[in-house]
Amino acid sequence: MSVSASSLPQTERKQFTHCGECDALVAIPQRLSKQQRALCPRCHHTLAVGNHWSLQRCAIIALSILILMPFALTFPLLSIELLGISVPASVWGGVWKMATENYPYTAFLVFICAVVMPIFFALLVIMLRLAQLFKIKPRNVLLTINRIQPWVMLDVYLVSLAVAAFKVREYASLEMDIYLIAFVFTALLTTLLFIKIDSKALWNTFYPSQQATIIEEKNYLQNPPHFCHHCEYSFEQPLWDKKHRPICPRCHQHTERDNNLMLQATWATLIAGLIMLIPANLLPISTVYLNGAPSSDTLMSGVISFIEMGSYFVAFVVFTASIFVPVGKILIMLYLLCCVHFRWAHSIKWQMKLLHIVHFVGRWSMLDLFVLSLMMSLVSRGQIISFSVGPAALYFGIAVFLTMISTSLFDSRLLWKIYDKSSQSHEKK
Repeated sequence: MSVSASSLPQTERKQFTHCGECDALVAIPQRLSKQQRALCPRCHHTLAVGNHWSLQRCAIIALSILILMPFALTFPLLSIELLGISVPASVWGGVWKMATENYPYTAFLVFICAVVMPIFFALLVIMLRLAQLFKIKPRNVLLTINRIQPWVMLDVYLVSLAVAAFKVREYASLEMDIYLIAFVFTALLTTLLFIKIDSKALWNTFYPSQQATIIEEKNYLQNPPHFCHHCEYSFEQPLWDKKHRPICPRCHQHTERDNNLMLQATWATLIAGLIMLIPANLLPISTVYLNGAPSSDTLMSGVISFIEMGSYFVAFVVFTASIFVPVGKILIMLYLLCCVHFRWAHSIKWQMKLLHIVHFVGRWSMLDLFVLSLMMSLVSRGQIISFSVGPAALYFGIAVFLTMISTSLFDSRLLWKIYDKSSQSHEKK
């Protein structure tokens, strides 16, 4: 059950917080039941939830993930039969094969998202539990855990396993190894941890005296609370660093953000991603050697080959993740940035839906690199069939990383400021 937070004070004392998406100052209940969550009345962004797992339960899930990790990442997940020889494929094997065959930078991108970040995420959750037991204030751990979540891509890798299986089956017979179960459980547990872990509740757990601001109604308009975008904490008075700059009293991060500087960084990463996407679509992304004869595929020709094989669903998945999502994400971000620069007062609900879509689908573009990594591990050189990564792979991976960074830098509150000014001008008329 959703509870709409009040945007106006109704009692003498209220607990106030800023909405991280639209910057509205709203009052929320101090306690929510397990069936309730507090929503911003203006943009419907979730401000607080009553049903979140305890840190102890989250740590147990994280420990289970770490126990499964060696089996999920280093042992064979798939294998094919070539000339009577079984050729296995594992997550680590694909990364190593790619790195040792002159594609170290592409291998590094896969290594970060498929190996380093999942392990690091589980370790951070366990560190939080240990900090709770030893009564330590883990400020930096709490800040880090939010920033790395989009880069943990085991769920994307799980889908890439299915795509690689369809791609290989036309060349050789494919077998599923028992360790695939460990990888599936690892991916599912990681996704479950994403859903159930609540960063706002964690901040309140470790800093109970610094949850939400409680102010008198008479001071509501005179002294509206400040807001920290890093830990989403609303407070009455900031602290000051040595250079006399305001910092959040909870996470000690600077509260002042230079909107022009943030927009420049968003533009820079987006344009760089767009430039990288051009060779990523024009150059070959993979090459298959059949009896010594090379056959290269671009992103689009790979989709066409799946269609010719009759695998229409796989073709749809690959087209969506490899072509439609990267191009669509850039077009949406260009539109939203133009809305900010040219003050286009279009439908704010439509703009926010587009931004949410970009945040959700952006990471799925890494599917192609994961498929390439698996193919490198499955189809080795020196056999009748061999597989090689093309030059487009690195450009494509860099484009995905840059566009994800660009999306994370964009501040949705700039759109709401334009909406507020437009609404005020219409009211005056």
